[in-house]
Amino acid sequence: MPKDFESSQESYAKEVLREKGLKSTAQRLAVVHVLHTSGKSLSVSEIHQEVKDMLGATGLATIYRTLEMFEDLGIVKRLHFPGGGYGYTFCQGRHVHHMVCVDCKGVFDFPECPVENFDYSSVEKQGFRVKDHFIQLFGQCVKCAEAA
Repeated sequence: MPKDFESSQESYAKEVLREKGLKSTAQRLAVVHVLHTSGKSLSVSEIHQEVKDMLGATGLATIYRTLEMFEDLGIVKRLHFPGGGYGYTFCQGRHVHHMVCVDCKGVFDFPECPVENFDYSSVEKQGFRVKDHFIQLFGQCVKCAEAA
């Protein structure tokens, strides 16, 4: 991570952390850098290894805590893998749904929210109040499909 270059993603994360009274530590910024430059969903162990490669000794617990905090702050989103487990992708506080390539783990955004105008009246009649939702599609990206 070049010291003289700061991406808009890193600036965004720093601003969110500052607004919440939290520090922009090297480990936290390294997690942001790893996720926004990867272009795919990374597991905790993959993120941990990349951060260790960048900064040296970094504890796995630090990565878990950082990802949990970033998820709560809307900086990252947890994505589920079709065979089980999960990974993370950088989302910069946007409401977004994802398409995940089952071969390369590439993450692609939906162009819009497919349930934005969904009629929740039947759900609300049952006394259920929807607070949030997420949709993920699993498939094969163009590059992987062409390579197959």
